[in-house]
Amino acid sequence: MKHLTLLLSAVTVVALTAPATTHGQTLLDLLKTIQPGQAAPAQPAPPPTVVTNTQTIIIYSNTPVQTAQAAPITPPVVFDTRPAFMAMATNYVTVTNPVIVTNYVVSTRAVVVTNFYNAQGQYLQPVQPVAPPPIPGLIPITPVTPVAPVAPRPPSGPDPKVVLANQQLAVKDLLTQSVVTASKKLSAAGSFNDPAHQIQIPEGMTVFDRAKASRLLTAMNATAEKSISETTQLIQTAITRLIITDPSSILKGSTDAATKLLLATEGQNLSNQTLAIVKRSGVVAGLPDAYQNAMLKGGGLLGGLLGAGPTVDIDSHVTRGLLAAVIKNISDQERVIRTTPSARTTTVLQNAFK
Repeated sequence: MKHLTLLLSAVTVVALTAPATTHGQTLLDLLKTIQPGQAAPAQPAPPPTVVTNTQTIIIYSNTPVQTAQAAPITPPVVFDTRPAFMAMATNYVTVTNPVIVTNYVVSTRAVVVTNFYNAQGQYLQPVQPVAPPPIPGLIPITPVTPVAPVAPRPPSGPDPKVVLANQQLAVKDLLTQSVVTASKKLSAAGSFNDPAHQIQIPEGMTVFDRAKASRLLTAMNATAEKSISETTQLIQTAITRLIITDPSSILKGSTDAATKLLLATEGQNLSNQTLAIVKRSGVVAGLPDAYQNAMLKGGGLLGGLLGAGPTVDIDSHVTRGLLAAVIKNISDQERVIRTTPSARTTTVLQNAFK
């Protein structure tokens, strides 16, 4: 009975000295506090606990006592010696190679190898699978590596060089078509009798004889009319020589942007070449004689006193009047082509002004 009392007292002491922190914690909570690879925290030795009993007072200490421990004893291996029919011997290989031929061909070749110990603990050696005999007439299937789909390339934009070339051609077509139209209009008989195109007597030149003034006026405009055909051919040749670095700005510019480009680039050359044409045409039209007669002192007493005014280069005057009429008609026709779709006779022009 005394020993039983001491044992119960010891149980009481152990219960009283158990850490209070474990109350209210579940097993999962405790497992979470354990991290693999970390050292366990050192636990300080608790102070001695005193427990009183109505019969006796016993002092217990939780200080561990080093005692000699016996070496662990390894129990001998005990094999199952039950009857043979209870033994389980499994060492099998399952090889499947079914071929299903429909609209699709499915080839499977699964190999399952299992190795077990028998009931006596003996290791069963693995059995190497044996290749199945070939099936007559069966065509082997070569595995094909799937090819990753190639993403379609985004549509590339138009070639900048092609765009530039088309725009340059559009500007030249615009000018050429305008020159051809102007040539047809100004080459017609009596075209320079129109007040819009007529070349007037040079400013500062006074002719008192109306007949001489009329003959001079007629000779000047006849010379211009005879010079139109060659002059417009010169302009068309000059258009082919144009170097257009920024055709986009010309096509998007004012209604006479192309005409201004032509005049700024080839104006002086055209003036020099047209002067030679005018001199030849003027001889045929009688321009030198008409000018000399108008410059002579005439018209009676008053003409002899006042004279005919300063000397004028009549060929240059006609050349300026001729080019002014041609340029004006080219500019007018350019505006028509830009604003009227039906006036665009080439595909390049139609695409340029969409």
